[in-house]
Amino acid sequence: MTKTFDTLTRLGRRIVSPPLRPPSADEDGKAAAILNDAGGSRRKAFPGSRPAFSVGRVGVLVLIPESTRKRKGGDDPGPAALDSVTSALPASLRAKLLEARETVLKETRSLVLGRAVMPGYRRFDGNMYRHIPPEAWEDRAAGVEVLIVSGPYGLIGSRDPIPAYEHSMAEPAAPFGKLNRWWHSRSLPEILAGYIDSVGPRTVVDLLSLEYREAVTGYQDRVRDAEVVPIDFPGLGRASQPRRGERVADVLRSGHL
Repeated sequence: MTKTFDTLTRLGRRIVSPPLRPPSADEDGKAAAILNDAGGSRRKAFPGSRPAFSVGRVGVLVLIPESTRKRKGGDDPGPAALDSVTSALPASLRAKLLEARETVLKETRSLVLGRAVMPGYRRFDGNMYRHIPPEAWEDRAAGVEVLIVSGPYGLIGSRDPIPAYEHSMAEPAAPFGKLNRWWHSRSLPEILAGYIDSVGPRTVVDLLSLEYREAVTGYQDRVRDAEVVPIDFPGLGRASQPRRGERVADVLRSGHL
């Protein structure tokens, strides 16, 4: 289901990235129990980083773009751990996402800039992210999850540890051309819809900008139960980014649209 929402009226070296990996056979059998743990079970993602939270009892899911500008540095990744997106996906969609990620990272050999990782919400440093106060992320309301659309990874949970990387979904990257079009052709709309159906939010707040929506166009027609609410900022162009960040902060704090 889709509901239109207008905010103006309603308000260089090759390094292989280690963090995001598929579950082992043993872990795969435990994934459903982790996701349904009402006590908020969590796995330590990487030494020195915030733990990766399991995705369960999501009331509101917010979709946002990555940013071209990223903070450098972070923590030693240590041994890789489950990431929240692949953990939530059915096996067939998980395989599609992991295959696409592997293809991008293999073919764009200089894309990832280092091994150090930090949570996605801290890694990205564009204008939208600068208008989301750290305390809004850290003290987010229960039941709010944020999913980031990403050039090399497709989808990233906002608390998943990631390295710094070049390019974004809206930019061309040889040999793929614009990554948003490439990801769309690699089933990202289907993967996103599968994730939404798995975590079961009441509402999906779509704050994606145009280029990022192009990567997932059609997902809303595949979603079974959630109400999808696209929020647009007509006529603002790049000036929409602060507004976008303010809306994310509002949802993080309040737990609703």
